[in-house]
Amino acid sequence: MRVTKEALAVRIVVRRVRTGAAPFCWEVYRDAAWKPLHVSPETFRSMEAAYKAGQARLPEFVQQRRIAASPATTQAL
Repeated sequence: MRVTKEALAVRIVVRRVRTGAAPFCWEVYRDAAWKPLHVSPETFRSMEAAYKAGQARLPEFVQQRRIAASPATTQAL
């Protein structure tokens, strides 16, 4: 599967949002936007844990392109 330009324009940013035992959260941004598309409602103990959680949810924010099947491919199925 090819990576679309839309997928390359979406990224995860991990920020420290508070003090304490779980200070990190992840946010989803588009390249051209200064405001996040989504901010994680939960916080994490480490930057790595926040990043992994954000990466797991990233496909929800990337627009998928649908490719129509050709008639020859449909008949073979």
